[in-house]
Amino acid sequence: MTTTTARPRSAGTTLRPHAVPAQAHRTARVAAVALAALTALSVPATALLDSADRPGPRLLAGAAFVTVAALEVVVGWGLYVLLRERAHSPAYAALVSRGGYAVLLTAAAGRLLWPGGDGVDGFRSDWSLALVVLGVHLLVTAIALWCARRVPGAVVAGTAVAGAASLLAALGGGLPLPDVLPGAGALLPAALGEIVLLAWLVMVGWDHAE
Repeated sequence: MTTTTARPRSAGTTLRPHAVPAQAHRTARVAAVALAALTALSVPATALLDSADRPGPRLLAGAAFVTVAALEVVVGWGLYVLLRERAHSPAYAALVSRGGYAVLLTAAAGRLLWPGGDGVDGFRSDWSLALVVLGVHLLVTAIALWCARRVPGAVVAGTAVAGAASLLAALGGGLPLPDVLPGAGALLPAALGEIVLLAWLVMVGWDHAE
């Protein structure tokens, strides 16, 4: 009787383009929940800016944006953990840029929370700079996703397009964007990019969870 030893298949034949190690499922779920929460919270926070000439709505908006900034850090760390093994340098750059956006957003929110601050005008001015950094983050994240080689091409392309559009909208207002919420038109491309990332995180965190 002869015995044969099965040769292990290479990782390249067993992993799908968007697959990640099993231990990363939980990280993807945490990042997805944080991204969904900050996206949902940004809508009422932005709407509150319309009535932020009064102390109550102004403080609520400021607190909401500080919360969004904290959630941004959670999302940035989650993306870094998911991508660092196969795309360490761009994943780290994506983490730093998302952290930079969180810092700038917190500083902008301080204009709403600090007594005697510049209020909504000051917030919008600082937020415009923060959105430039968010656009850079989306572009860098697209590079990290591409280098990882395990992410669907549609996610990479969608993130890159959203990042480029976000930069154009924030820097020059060169895009005819609908102002869904007053003064938040420049946020629309970035929000679409976040939705693309959210879809990928959900796919990683739940679709193939063991």
